[in-house]
Amino acid sequence: MKSVAAVSACLMLSLTALGCAKEADKSPASSASPAGSPAATQTKEANVYPENGLSKDKKVTLKIGFHEAGMGREWFDYAMDSFKKKFPNVSFEVTYSPKIADVIGTKISANNDSDMFDIFSTVLPGGNAAQIPLVESGKVESQEDLWDHKVYDGNGKTVKDLAIAGQFEGASRILGKTYALPTAGTTTGLFFNKNLFEKNGWNQNPKTWDEFVKLCETIKAAGITPITTPGMYPDYLNYSFGPWKLFELAEINGNLKAFEDDFRNFRNEYTGKESVERWNRVYDLGKKGFFPEGMAALNHTQSQMQVLQGKAAMASTGAWVQNEMKDSTPADFKWGFMAVPMGDKPDSVKYIRGSFSNGMFIWAAKPDLNKKWAKEFLVWMWNLDVQTVIADKGGQLSVRKDFADDPARADKIQEVSKAVAEYIKNNNVQTESGFRNLTLSDPAYAQSIKLINEAISQIATGKQDPLPKLQEAQQLIDKAIAAQKK
Repeated sequence: MKSVAAVSACLMLSLTALGCAKEADKSPASSASPAGSPAATQTKEANVYPENGLSKDKKVTLKIGFHEAGMGREWFDYAMDSFKKKFPNVSFEVTYSPKIADVIGTKISANNDSDMFDIFSTVLPGGNAAQIPLVESGKVESQEDLWDHKVYDGNGKTVKDLAIAGQFEGASRILGKTYALPTAGTTTGLFFNKNLFEKNGWNQNPKTWDEFVKLCETIKAAGITPITTPGMYPDYLNYSFGPWKLFELAEINGNLKAFEDDFRNFRNEYTGKESVERWNRVYDLGKKGFFPEGMAALNHTQSQMQVLQGKAAMASTGAWVQNEMKDSTPADFKWGFMAVPMGDKPDSVKYIRGSFSNGMFIWAAKPDLNKKWAKEFLVWMWNLDVQTVIADKGGQLSVRKDFADDPARADKIQEVSKAVAEYIKNNNVQTESGFRNLTLSDPAYAQSIKLINEAISQIATGKQDPLPKLQEAQQLIDKAIAAQKK
């Protein structure tokens, strides 16, 4: 998605209104023809669902491992309930847990196919790098074919036909294939206490780096932490200073095309000009005391709670924050949104994250019938009524480009989504998913990520010059690339 119009359309897809699931099709009444007669045989052969050709008589139970996090579970329960109404021979057995990664990891290690989930969230111990061995060993089923699957309420159109522009090309793939069809979209950045900003007259839309630094100085002078982020989950800092900021810097430097080619192919990952500049800026903010001193001990909910309590002005997090913190949010609280501007010109392009994920894996060693129904269920989540609940109750963006066609949905946009849409309207914005053209499977790649993540708290509090760590991480990723070529 390379244009402002595309960006606005993408983010406005989070406009929501609760739809209704279609009633299950009623199968024709069976005839009284004797068994074995042509009429009976025809009836038996016709006892399949016309939408997918699967039997109405064979009962299937799909075991699911679900990561219960910021999106909650209401949207997923709705998807299952509506699916069962349409296909009553299918049932679900779900394990919900915020620590489902540990449960999944244990089951993978046990290598017991009958006990393993049919469908499970992609979160794993070890993060994204742990997904690669599952694919390489053939443990999870490819879902690349689902892009050509017709969407149930799509009037004959396929998933690819209805996907937001750039979604298929930018989808997270492993070794060149899709193994977890995306079901929701999101964006990230700095989400702030709008009431606090209005009360103090603070700049809610800094358009240059200098304006942003001045804002943080003003906030700190008022005795409030400008930016909070959880050191226990260091990747949260990347939600506001992540790969999309590298693209922004590259465009400012007049180096966008060359940088993009390097980025997509893991060249100059840590020691490239844009990477060094990005981390130096975080380091400079840290030396000014703009991040919480005790950030290393903060988890994500504690960090976000600081904003709700007025102890911090902005949190580096995602659009799911409103849903994730709804039980702790004061009734009069208002969410605002901004991106970190990296340029020195007010009209320069501001890059924000635009990603589509939240897919689920299918265990390859399950019976074929289970896998077929698992794929049907994943496509079912592209139905507009399910997408509406994902947006409304899960606080995420829709994956469908026709989602905002209904004006009724536009009337129920979540507050966080309104804040993002307002920012887009008032700025020159482009989105970037940060996708790559290849996957690095060598352990040295995961080690490079671990090294940087472990240094983030020290860098963001001004205690660690980032360059030595970047150079060390570059050596590791160079080793991973060399191993990939053998």
